[in-house]
Order: sequence, then structure tokens, then C-alpha cells
Amino acid sequence: MGRRWWLSAALLAIGVAGMLGHGRTLASRAVSQQRDVALMYLVRVPQLPAGAQEVRLWIPLAKTGAEQVIHQRTIQAPVPYTVESEPVYGNDLVHLVLTPPFPDDVRVAIDYQVSLRSSHASLGAEPTLTPAQRLRYAAAEGLVAIDEEVRGRARLATAGRAAPQERARGIYDHVIAHMVYDKETPGWGRGDTKRACLLGKGNCTDFHSLFMSMARAEGIPARFKIGVVIPQDAAGMLSGYHCWAEFYEAGHGWVSVDASEAWKHPELTDHYFGSWDANRFLISTGRNLELVPRQAGGPVNILFYPYVEVNGEPLTGVETEL
Repeated sequence: MGRRWWLSAALLAIGVAGMLGHGRTLASRAVSQQRDVALMYLVRVPQLPAGAQEVRLWIPLAKTGAEQVIHQRTIQAPVPYTVESEPVYGNDLVHLVLTPPFPDDVRVAIDYQVSLRSSHASLGAEPTLTPAQRLRYAAAEGLVAIDEEVRGRARLATAGRAAPQERARGIYDHVIAHMVYDKETPGWGRGDTKRACLLGKGNCTDFHSLFMSMARAEGIPARFKIGVVIPQDAAGMLSGYHCWAEFYEAGHGWVSVDASEAWKHPELTDHYFGSWDANRFLISTGRNLELVPRQAGGPVNILFYPYVEVNGEPLTGVETEL
């Protein structure tokens, strides 16, 4: 991949297990309502290219939301930084600008104390979507394409279904039935709907790009979320990410779906439509992002790893060390 970013996590406590009714036809099962976690997100850029005059880094900052409550968020950086808020999806960002002479080792560490919550915890009411938000969440964007192939799949998956939840369930089932979880075939992980339709393979990003495209083709608002799943181990290193999608249902709010995990665990297909356990740590929401301050390059497809520009050009081939 040309770069590796790692997350180090230490689990401090396990919440009390219990079962709460969901009060709807969405799935439920016995899950922990809360887990308290200490997690460190570490970025290190060991060497900058020759001729570098200005280096800009944008690092996603986790924040309180449906999945979690951030109790403490401590940032350590070699130069002054600002904390920005991206207005479209509400993501927080750390922004740093470096100029010569550069530090020998550019390292940024973000320490979190966070309570992870299950879908059965008390989350409170969600605001109603504005007309502008409805348009955004029902439109094609970047690699989340809506074409005749997608429209045809969506019509087939929702045939005979009237309610938004039923139509979303038809799309969810279609994705699980027509995709294979695969990280071997080149091109996986970009969330490219056209590739997903063509090959029927990919990782969680690809599964949920297809879900979002099909939902939006049916006029169902849908959005993308990305973070990590914290395992049950007492402590350890985390590599990679996990993502999921949500669709919006009037009167209820955003409903979570995790089609790739359902593909891996067919016995939990009902659970992953509408529910999640207290093991998700959310990093950012949305695709095709414009950062704050605005980056020189094009929209950022997915914001999990830091985005870096050198002299106004996206930086690639960076190796990361812990």
C-alpha cells in the first residue's frame, strides 16, 4: 500500500452485558451496552521528499456520536496545530503546517479515553434531515455511482416492498447475496460501486459503496462511516479499518447496516441490519470530502488515514513506523 498507519488500543473495562428490546422489527440480541477503552492513534512521517517547502497534514479526530462518548482527546504534535470542523458531515480534523527546517521525525499522537456504546444504549433523538441533506445523501458522489446497472439492481431488490425499512432490507440482502469478501483481487478497498457490480468482490468499503448506491437510486438517503472494531483482547495493536453504512428512515433516524460482517457471519444477518455491538470506534463520516482548511488536491475519497500534501501535491509512498 506504500504506507501503514497503526492504531494501538488498550481495553480498560467491559460494560455490563444485557439485552434490551429494540422496539421495532430491527434485529436485537444480547450485547454489552458500553465498553470503556483507552486508544492511541499515532501518525509518523519519518522522511520528507527533497524539495519540500510546505507540508500540510489533516488527521481525522474521533468525536462523540451514536457509537461513542469521547471523555478525553489529547493531541501531541511537533508544531502548533488547529482543530477544525468539516461542515458537511461534521467531522473534526487536526490540521498542521510544517515549513523548513523540518523536524527529523514528524510524529503526531492522539490519545482517547472513550466509552463505546451499543445500538441498545440510550442515544437520544436525532435531528430531522434538511432538504439539502436529503439531496446530498440521495445523490451519486465520486465512486458511489448511480447508473443503469445500479438502478436495475435496486429495482429488483426492492420489488414488492413499500416501506423504506423493507426496501433497505431488500438492498442489504442483495448486497450480501451478490458480493464476496475479497482482499486479493486488485482494486479492492476504494469503495468503487462500478467495480463491485462488475466483479462482485471487495472489502467492507466496496460492500457498502454498493449498498449506498442502490439505496440512493431508490431515493433512500444513505451515508458512509469508517473506524475500527475493538476486539475483546485486554490490549493489543490494531491494523486496518472497518466501515459500515446507514440509511435514513423518517421518524426513526439513521439505521446502521453492516453487510460485510453479515456476509462473514450469516447467522448474524438480522442483527447487523439495524444493530451494532459496543465495539465500534468511529473515525469519520462521509465520502468525497473537502477538508478544512481546503486541500489543494481533489476531494478525499475516504478519511481514515491522515491526508498529507507536500508543496500542494498529495503525498504518496510514505512509510510509517511505531
